Amino acid sequence: MTNATKTLAVVFAGTLVLALATTWSGGGAASTAAFQGELFAVDTSQVQAIRIERTDAPSIRLERADGTWSVAPTDTAATYPASTQAVQRLLRRLPSLEVGAVATRQPDKHPQYGVDSTGTKVTMLGADGQTLGQLIVGRTQMQRPSSGGQGQSPMQRMRRRRGMTPVTYVRTPDKPDVYSVEQSLNSLVERGLEAWRNKTIWTLDRSNIQRVKFSYPADSSFTMQRVVQKDTTAGSAETAGTWVSAGDTLDTSEVSSLLRELSSPEADGFAENTSPSAAGDTLYTVQLRLSDGTRRALRFHPADADNRYRATADGYPYVAQLRASNWDNSVLQGRSAFLKGE
Repeated sequence: MTNATKTLAVVFAGTLVLALATTWSGGGAASTAAFQGELFAVDTSQVQAIRIERTDAPSIRLERADGTWSVAPTDTAATYPASTQAVQRLLRRLPSLEVGAVATRQPDKHPQYGVDSTGTKVTMLGADGQTLGQLIVGRTQMQRPSSGGQGQSPMQRMRRRRGMTPVTYVRTPDKPDVYSVEQSLNSLVERGLEAWRNKTIWTLDRSNIQRVKFSYPADSSFTMQRVVQKDTTAGSAETAGTWVSAGDTLDTSEVSSLLRELSSPEADGFAENTSPSAAGDTLYTVQLRLSDGTRRALRFHPADADNRYRATADGYPYVAQLRASNWDNSVLQGRSAFLKGE
Protein backbone atom coordinates (compact mmCIF):
# COMPACT_ATOMS: atom_id res chain seq x y z
CA MET A 1 0.00 0.00 0.00
CA THR A 2 1.45 3.37 -1.04
CA ASN A 3 1.60 6.39 1.30
CA ALA A 4 -1.12 8.09 -0.76
CA THR A 5 -3.39 5.09 -0.43
CA LYS A 6 -2.81 4.95 3.33
CA THR A 7 -3.64 8.66 3.63
CA LEU A 8 -6.92 8.22 1.70
CA ALA A 9 -7.85 5.27 3.89
CA VAL A 10 -7.26 7.27 7.06
CA VAL A 11 -9.32 10.22 5.77
CA PHE A 12 -12.16 7.90 4.76
CA ALA A 13 -12.20 6.18 8.14
CA GLY A 14 -12.18 9.49 9.99
CA THR A 15 -15.05 10.83 7.90
CA LEU A 16 -17.07 7.66 8.50
CA VAL A 17 -16.56 7.84 12.28
CA LEU A 18 -17.57 11.52 12.33
CA ALA A 19 -20.71 10.83 10.29
CA LEU A 20 -21.73 7.97 12.56
CA ALA A 21 -21.12 10.06 15.68
CA THR A 22 -23.25 12.89 14.31
CA THR A 23 -26.06 10.51 13.35
CA TRP A 24 -26.25 8.81 16.75
CA SER A 25 -25.64 11.82 18.98
CA GLY A 26 -28.08 14.21 17.34
CA GLY A 27 -25.50 16.96 17.92
CA GLY A 28 -25.74 18.61 14.52
CA ALA A 29 -28.33 20.87 12.99
CA ALA A 30 -28.88 18.47 10.09
CA SER A 31 -29.60 15.52 12.37
CA THR A 32 -31.96 17.59 14.51
CA ALA A 33 -33.85 18.66 11.41
CA ALA A 34 -34.10 15.04 10.29
CA PHE A 35 -35.43 14.01 13.70
CA GLN A 36 -37.98 16.82 13.55
CA GLY A 37 -39.33 15.73 10.19
CA GLU A 38 -39.54 12.12 11.28
CA LEU A 39 -41.00 12.92 14.68
CA PHE A 40 -44.14 15.00 14.14
CA ALA A 41 -44.45 16.48 10.65
CA VAL A 42 -48.03 17.76 10.70
CA ASP A 43 -49.61 20.54 8.65
CA THR A 44 -51.53 22.17 11.48
CA SER A 45 -53.79 24.05 9.06
CA GLN A 46 -55.35 20.68 8.23
CA VAL A 47 -55.95 19.67 11.86
CA GLN A 48 -59.65 19.48 12.71
CA ALA A 49 -59.48 17.49 15.96
CA ILE A 50 -56.94 16.57 18.63
CA ARG A 51 -57.26 13.57 20.92
CA ILE A 52 -55.22 13.46 24.14
CA GLU A 53 -55.23 10.07 25.87
CA ARG A 54 -53.92 9.60 29.41
CA THR A 55 -53.97 6.61 31.73
CA ASP A 56 -54.35 8.66 34.92
CA ALA A 57 -57.22 10.94 33.81
CA PRO A 58 -60.15 11.02 31.35
CA SER A 59 -59.11 11.49 27.74
CA ILE A 60 -59.76 14.85 26.08
CA ARG A 61 -60.97 15.60 22.56
CA LEU A 62 -60.54 19.05 21.02
CA GLU A 63 -62.50 19.77 17.87
CA ARG A 64 -62.64 22.65 15.41
CA ALA A 65 -65.87 23.74 13.74
CA ASP A 66 -66.48 27.01 11.87
CA GLY A 67 -63.16 28.37 13.08
CA THR A 68 -63.77 27.83 16.79
CA TRP A 69 -62.55 25.07 19.09
CA SER A 70 -64.54 23.01 21.57
CA VAL A 71 -63.37 20.56 24.23
CA ALA A 72 -65.08 17.43 25.52
CA PRO A 73 -64.07 14.69 27.94
CA THR A 74 -64.52 11.29 26.35
CA ASP A 75 -66.27 9.91 29.43
CA THR A 76 -69.28 12.27 29.19
CA ALA A 77 -71.48 13.81 26.50
CA ALA A 78 -70.73 17.37 27.64
CA THR A 79 -69.03 19.82 25.26
CA TYR A 80 -67.60 23.24 26.16
CA PRO A 81 -65.98 26.16 24.32
CA ALA A 82 -62.22 25.68 24.37
CA SER A 83 -59.47 28.22 24.94
CA THR A 84 -58.22 29.14 21.47
CA GLN A 85 -54.92 30.31 22.94
CA ALA A 86 -54.30 26.96 24.64
CA VAL A 87 -55.08 25.00 21.47
CA GLN A 88 -52.88 27.23 19.31
CA ARG A 89 -50.03 26.82 21.80
CA LEU A 90 -50.28 23.05 21.42
CA LEU A 91 -50.39 23.29 17.62
CA ARG A 92 -47.30 25.51 17.60
CA ARG A 93 -45.20 23.57 20.05
CA LEU A 94 -45.54 19.91 19.09
CA PRO A 95 -44.74 20.11 15.35
CA SER A 96 -41.72 22.33 16.08
CA LEU A 97 -40.05 20.22 18.77
CA GLU A 98 -36.26 20.57 18.84
CA VAL A 99 -34.94 17.03 19.29
CA GLY A 100 -31.78 16.79 21.35
CA ALA A 101 -30.70 13.16 20.87
CA VAL A 102 -31.79 9.55 20.62
CA ALA A 103 -32.25 8.23 24.16
CA THR A 104 -32.75 4.59 23.12
CA ARG A 105 -33.82 2.42 20.22
CA GLN A 106 -34.73 -0.55 22.40
CA PRO A 107 -38.45 -1.23 23.07
CA ASP A 108 -37.73 -2.93 26.40
CA LYS A 109 -36.50 0.42 27.72
CA HIS A 110 -39.72 2.29 26.89
CA PRO A 111 -41.06 1.99 30.48
CA GLN A 112 -37.86 3.63 31.76
CA TYR A 113 -38.69 6.76 29.75
CA GLY A 114 -42.46 6.65 30.26
CA VAL A 115 -43.21 6.19 26.55
CA ASP A 116 -44.92 2.82 26.92
CA SER A 117 -48.64 2.36 27.62
CA THR A 118 -48.35 4.79 30.56
CA GLY A 119 -47.36 7.72 28.35
CA THR A 120 -49.71 10.42 27.07
CA LYS A 121 -50.70 9.88 23.45
CA VAL A 122 -51.51 12.93 21.34
CA THR A 123 -53.26 12.31 18.01
CA MET A 124 -54.00 15.01 15.44
CA LEU A 125 -56.84 14.27 13.05
CA GLY A 126 -57.92 15.68 9.69
CA ALA A 127 -61.32 16.53 8.27
CA ASP A 128 -62.42 12.94 7.73
CA GLY A 129 -60.96 11.64 10.97
CA GLN A 130 -57.76 10.45 9.31
CA THR A 131 -54.67 10.42 11.51
CA LEU A 132 -52.24 13.20 10.56
CA GLY A 133 -49.72 12.49 13.30
CA GLN A 134 -49.27 10.81 16.67
CA LEU A 135 -46.82 11.34 19.49
CA ILE A 136 -46.33 9.60 22.83
CA VAL A 137 -45.09 11.99 25.52
CA GLY A 138 -43.26 10.37 28.41
CA ARG A 139 -41.39 11.46 31.52
CA THR A 140 -39.87 14.85 32.12
CA GLN A 141 -36.82 15.20 34.33
CA MET A 142 -34.34 17.93 35.14
CA GLN A 143 -30.84 17.35 33.79
CA ARG A 144 -27.58 19.20 33.74
CA PRO A 145 -27.11 20.17 30.09
CA SER A 146 -24.36 18.59 28.06
CA SER A 147 -21.76 20.71 26.28
CA GLY A 148 -23.21 22.68 23.41
CA GLY A 149 -22.60 22.25 19.72
CA GLN A 150 -22.67 24.55 16.71
CA GLY A 151 -26.03 23.16 15.60
CA GLN A 152 -27.90 24.29 18.71
CA SER A 153 -30.68 26.82 18.49
CA PRO A 154 -30.56 30.08 20.51
CA MET A 155 -33.27 28.66 22.81
CA GLN A 156 -31.17 25.57 23.55
CA ARG A 157 -28.09 27.68 24.28
CA MET A 158 -30.10 29.93 26.61
CA ARG A 159 -31.39 26.92 28.57
CA ARG A 160 -27.87 25.59 28.96
CA ARG A 161 -26.66 28.88 30.43
CA ARG A 162 -29.36 28.60 33.12
CA GLY A 163 -27.87 25.38 34.54
CA MET A 164 -30.47 22.61 34.89
CA THR A 165 -32.85 22.09 32.01
CA PRO A 166 -36.08 20.03 31.64
CA VAL A 167 -35.81 17.04 29.31
CA THR A 168 -38.90 15.21 28.05
CA TYR A 169 -38.81 11.84 26.30
CA VAL A 170 -41.04 11.28 23.29
CA ARG A 171 -41.57 8.80 20.48
CA THR A 172 -44.02 8.00 17.70
CA PRO A 173 -46.20 4.89 18.22
CA ASP A 174 -44.98 3.19 15.05
CA LYS A 175 -41.26 3.29 15.88
CA PRO A 176 -39.15 2.17 18.86
CA ASP A 177 -36.83 5.19 18.80
CA VAL A 178 -37.10 7.42 21.89
CA TYR A 179 -35.95 11.02 21.57
CA SER A 180 -35.10 13.60 24.20
CA VAL A 181 -36.54 17.11 23.92
CA GLU A 182 -35.08 19.94 25.98
CA GLN A 183 -38.35 21.35 27.29
CA SER A 184 -41.24 20.38 29.51
CA LEU A 185 -44.45 19.41 27.73
CA ASN A 186 -46.50 18.83 30.89
CA SER A 187 -48.39 22.11 30.63
CA LEU A 188 -49.45 21.18 27.10
CA VAL A 189 -50.52 17.55 27.34
CA GLU A 190 -51.38 17.03 31.01
CA ARG A 191 -54.06 19.69 31.23
CA GLY A 192 -57.42 18.64 32.61
CA LEU A 193 -60.78 19.53 31.13
CA GLU A 194 -61.07 22.77 33.11
CA ALA A 195 -57.68 23.97 31.91
CA TRP A 196 -58.73 23.56 28.26
CA ARG A 197 -62.00 25.46 28.67
CA ASN A 198 -62.48 29.04 27.54
CA LYS A 199 -62.65 31.02 30.79
CA THR A 200 -63.68 34.38 29.32
CA ILE A 201 -67.18 35.29 30.52
CA TRP A 202 -67.61 38.12 28.01
CA THR A 203 -65.44 40.46 25.95
CA LEU A 204 -66.29 44.15 25.56
CA ASP A 205 -64.56 47.22 24.22
CA ARG A 206 -63.98 49.15 27.43
CA SER A 207 -64.60 52.44 25.60
CA ASN A 208 -68.22 51.29 25.17
CA ILE A 209 -68.81 51.01 28.90
CA GLN A 210 -70.71 54.16 29.90
CA ARG A 211 -72.08 53.36 33.34
CA VAL A 212 -71.28 50.92 36.15
CA LYS A 213 -73.75 50.23 38.94
CA PHE A 214 -72.63 48.45 42.11
CA SER A 215 -75.45 46.81 44.07
CA TYR A 216 -74.25 46.07 47.60
CA PRO A 217 -76.06 45.20 50.86
CA ALA A 218 -77.66 47.96 52.96
CA ASP A 219 -77.00 51.49 51.72
CA SER A 220 -73.49 50.99 50.30
CA SER A 221 -74.57 50.76 46.66
CA PHE A 222 -73.39 53.43 44.22
CA THR A 223 -73.10 54.25 40.52
CA MET A 224 -70.33 55.73 38.40
CA GLN A 225 -70.67 57.00 34.86
CA ARG A 226 -68.62 58.40 32.04
CA VAL A 227 -69.07 62.12 31.35
CA VAL A 228 -68.33 63.20 27.78
CA GLN A 229 -66.68 66.60 27.67
CA LYS A 230 -66.47 68.97 24.74
CA ASP A 231 -63.06 70.30 23.82
CA THR A 232 -63.25 74.08 23.45
CA THR A 233 -60.55 74.09 20.77
CA ALA A 234 -61.98 75.15 17.44
CA GLY A 235 -62.88 72.23 15.21
CA SER A 236 -62.37 69.65 17.97
CA ALA A 237 -64.64 66.68 18.50
CA GLU A 238 -65.95 65.46 21.82
CA THR A 239 -63.35 63.81 24.09
CA ALA A 240 -63.74 60.65 26.10
CA GLY A 241 -64.27 62.61 29.28
CA THR A 242 -63.93 61.59 32.90
CA TRP A 243 -65.78 59.33 35.31
CA VAL A 244 -67.90 60.72 38.12
CA SER A 245 -70.00 59.41 40.98
CA ALA A 246 -72.55 61.54 42.83
CA GLY A 247 -70.88 64.70 41.50
CA ASP A 248 -67.34 63.66 42.49
CA THR A 249 -64.64 63.14 39.86
CA LEU A 250 -63.09 59.70 40.15
CA ASP A 251 -59.46 58.66 39.99
CA THR A 252 -58.56 57.87 36.37
CA SER A 253 -56.10 55.12 37.26
CA GLU A 254 -58.53 53.32 39.58
CA VAL A 255 -61.36 53.48 37.05
CA SER A 256 -59.06 52.28 34.27
CA SER A 257 -58.11 49.20 36.30
CA LEU A 258 -61.79 48.53 37.02
CA LEU A 259 -62.78 48.76 33.35
CA ARG A 260 -59.95 46.46 32.36
CA GLU A 261 -61.33 43.75 34.65
CA LEU A 262 -64.97 44.26 33.69
CA SER A 263 -64.39 44.42 29.93
CA SER A 264 -63.08 40.83 29.88
CA PRO A 265 -63.74 38.97 33.15
CA GLU A 266 -62.02 35.60 33.42
CA ALA A 267 -63.21 32.62 35.44
CA ASP A 268 -60.73 30.87 37.70
CA GLY A 269 -62.77 27.69 37.46
CA PHE A 270 -66.29 26.36 37.15
CA ALA A 271 -68.90 25.00 39.53
CA GLU A 272 -69.56 21.73 37.75
CA ASN A 273 -73.04 20.25 37.74
CA THR A 274 -74.50 23.55 38.99
CA SER A 275 -76.91 25.56 36.86
CA PRO A 276 -77.05 29.38 37.12
CA SER A 277 -80.48 29.13 38.78
CA ALA A 278 -78.97 27.00 41.55
CA ALA A 279 -75.97 29.22 42.28
CA GLY A 280 -77.43 30.51 45.54
CA ASP A 281 -78.35 33.93 46.90
CA THR A 282 -76.88 36.97 45.20
CA LEU A 283 -74.44 38.90 47.41
CA TYR A 284 -73.39 41.63 44.95
CA THR A 285 -74.27 42.67 41.42
CA VAL A 286 -72.17 44.75 39.03
CA GLN A 287 -74.20 46.04 36.09
CA LEU A 288 -72.76 47.70 32.99
CA ARG A 289 -74.58 49.96 30.55
CA LEU A 290 -72.99 50.14 27.10
CA SER A 291 -72.99 52.80 24.38
CA ASP A 292 -75.81 51.13 22.48
CA GLY A 293 -78.02 51.05 25.58
CA THR A 294 -77.63 47.32 26.27
CA ARG A 295 -76.76 46.05 29.73
CA ARG A 296 -74.54 43.31 31.14
CA ALA A 297 -74.75 42.10 34.73
CA LEU A 298 -72.30 40.00 36.72
CA ARG A 299 -73.75 38.51 39.89
CA PHE A 300 -71.67 37.26 42.79
CA HIS A 301 -72.91 34.40 44.97
CA PRO A 302 -71.50 33.05 48.26
CA ALA A 303 -67.92 31.82 48.08
CA ASP A 304 -67.13 28.11 48.33
CA ALA A 305 -64.58 26.32 50.53
CA ASP A 306 -61.71 27.53 48.32
CA ASN A 307 -62.71 31.17 48.90
CA ARG A 308 -64.07 31.54 45.39
CA TYR A 309 -67.25 33.39 44.55
CA ARG A 310 -69.75 31.65 42.38
CA ALA A 311 -70.58 34.03 39.55
CA THR A 312 -73.37 34.14 36.98
CA ALA A 313 -73.88 36.51 34.08
CA ASP A 314 -76.56 37.47 31.59
CA GLY A 315 -76.57 35.02 28.70
CA TYR A 316 -73.79 32.91 30.24
CA PRO A 317 -74.83 29.23 30.60
CA TYR A 318 -72.24 28.28 33.24
CA VAL A 319 -71.49 29.07 36.89
CA ALA A 320 -68.01 30.52 37.06
CA GLN A 321 -65.71 30.52 40.07
CA LEU A 322 -63.87 33.78 40.80
CA ARG A 323 -61.07 34.10 43.32
CA ALA A 324 -62.64 36.26 46.04
CA SER A 325 -59.45 38.04 47.12
CA ASN A 326 -58.74 39.25 43.57
CA TRP A 327 -62.24 40.62 42.99
CA ASP A 328 -62.52 42.15 46.46
CA ASN A 329 -59.35 44.14 45.81
CA SER A 330 -59.98 45.16 42.20
CA VAL A 331 -63.74 45.48 41.61
CA LEU A 332 -65.94 44.93 44.67
CA GLN A 333 -64.83 48.05 46.52
CA GLY A 334 -66.65 50.93 48.12
CA ARG A 335 -67.16 54.28 46.41
CA SER A 336 -64.35 55.92 48.39
CA ALA A 337 -61.77 53.62 46.79
CA PHE A 338 -62.36 55.30 43.41
CA LEU A 339 -62.28 58.93 44.60
CA LYS A 340 -59.30 61.12 43.82
CA GLY A 341 -56.88 61.47 46.68
CA GLU A 342 -58.44 58.67 48.73
